[in-house]
Amino acid sequence: MKYLLFFLFTLPSLMLLAQEAHTHADGTTHAAHGDETATTATKPGADHFTVYGASDKYELTLYYPELIAGQEAHLTLFIADYQSNRPIEKAELKITTLENPQIAFEVTILSPGVYELHSTFPENKTYTLNVQMNHPNGADLIGLKGVTVGQKLIPETTVVGAPPQTFSWMWFLGGLALGTIGMWLVSRRRNRVLTAVLLLASAWLSTPSWNPAFAHGDEPHGPGSGGSGYGKSVFAPKETQFLFEILTQPIVVGDYQSATTMFGTVVPASGGLGVVIAPHNGRITRVNVAVGQTVRAGQTLAILQQNISTSEQVGIASNNSGLAVQIEIAKTRVAASKRELDRLKKIEDIAAGRDVQAAEANYNQALSELQTLENKAFGANSVANSRTVALIAPISGIVGTFTLTPGAEVVAGQTLLSVTNLNKVYVEAQVYDRDVPVIRSGNKFLVTCSTDDHKSAEVRLISQAQTMNPGNQSQRVLFEMDNPRGEFKIGEFVTVKALNNSATRQITVPNSALTEINGKTAVFLKHSAEEFELAYVQTGEDDGTRTIILKGIEESEKVVEQGTYEVKMMYLNQ
Repeated sequence: MKYLLFFLFTLPSLMLLAQEAHTHADGTTHAAHGDETATTATKPGADHFTVYGASDKYELTLYYPELIAGQEAHLTLFIADYQSNRPIEKAELKITTLENPQIAFEVTILSPGVYELHSTFPENKTYTLNVQMNHPNGADLIGLKGVTVGQKLIPETTVVGAPPQTFSWMWFLGGLALGTIGMWLVSRRRNRVLTAVLLLASAWLSTPSWNPAFAHGDEPHGPGSGGSGYGKSVFAPKETQFLFEILTQPIVVGDYQSATTMFGTVVPASGGLGVVIAPHNGRITRVNVAVGQTVRAGQTLAILQQNISTSEQVGIASNNSGLAVQIEIAKTRVAASKRELDRLKKIEDIAAGRDVQAAEANYNQALSELQTLENKAFGANSVANSRTVALIAPISGIVGTFTLTPGAEVVAGQTLLSVTNLNKVYVEAQVYDRDVPVIRSGNKFLVTCSTDDHKSAEVRLISQAQTMNPGNQSQRVLFEMDNPRGEFKIGEFVTVKALNNSATRQITVPNSALTEINGKTAVFLKHSAEEFELAYVQTGEDDGTRTIILKGIEESEKVVEQGTYEVKMMYLNQ
């Protein structure tokens, strides 16, 4: 009984001692002291220190390893545009230090936006590097403070400057003394009331609620909660941002045009689809192109050897016989007109001028008729002898899918090859009666791929509705669209936005900035040079390229507009 009471007296003090310091789930040890903050030098496993600097034009991130005085140092400097986060290429840099102007720095360009600095620091101390930049975007001078030579990389779990925990031991010894007194009093039955009072006093004095300096649980530990078990912030090294081309843009209030949405299909433009059809029955002897090959108009795609029946051969022979007679008559006419022309030229000084001109015209006409008959006879003989036909590309473009092979038999009228030119296409949109008023030639129209919000282009109205869709009674309106990179394909479903002429002032973000996490729409905001913050947003109308943000972000923040998916993956995997 005595030992049980001793344990009860000392238990609160033991529990308090256990709360002196605790390690959280994130692996960071926090000191149990109310006013002190545990500081760390770097993250676990990190192999460099990081220093930041920025101006209204540029953002600098400096990586450097442990630096030793007197030894050559290699530092990596990342330079990005402050607003867009785009790497700054081919900047002219001049590096100096306030502490020792004699220190020289050699700058080497590693890749777009990445520069390596070579130098030797003479002594162990903290330096400030002044980076003087000369670039087409503007000259600037930015300071990088806190480059420490001689500093060691310290793991994150090491607590720097934690105060000695003397008070916990004081409370423990006090509880032990109370327990000893309690045991002595228990041996005397007349002091049971005093014993109970001392037990309650020991428990009350040792409880964390009485001494808030030892309480834990309400202080923030790491990034704020995102409501899904993940932190709201994500760390992205600068080199990773450059690699994935993560770009940002400032959030501003701008003019927004509301839009009317229609749905359509991409169809070939006039002259955008050429089909090669077999002119005769025959056999393919040669194929000169491959599927997907780019060809020009008039290029020979394949050779067809036609099949000629016996009756056709007899007809050709009969035609050749008749042509031979006509050719002989034409030759006689040419000879006669030639003699008459020669006679008149001999007496040209006494002959009438109009007679000479008439004789010359008769001779030229007779000669032309003879040449025509001879060419016709030559062509007929060629057909009879060679019987080959060249299949020509009707337009310039890309050869579509085909199954022709040398030796394949084809029939007249069979479709053999197709050539598609996607430089210009049409969009056939379905418009209902309520949307007809917004389809005016003065409006601006945008088309977006239905499965990829990143792909959009401007289209032009070329024809008002001429026909109706019998299935849903919608009107068919035709738009024309330039498609030089061939992003939109024939038969692809698209969304057409008719932008209204009136505009309102709204906060908008590019559609590429929007993502979805846990079923909610979100964006990523750039919180610092290497930290992005998740922000859930309430969205409104979109015009095909930008979306209104009703709630969740404020003006002047910077939102990720390119590389959103990569930042999302880093966020989910942290």
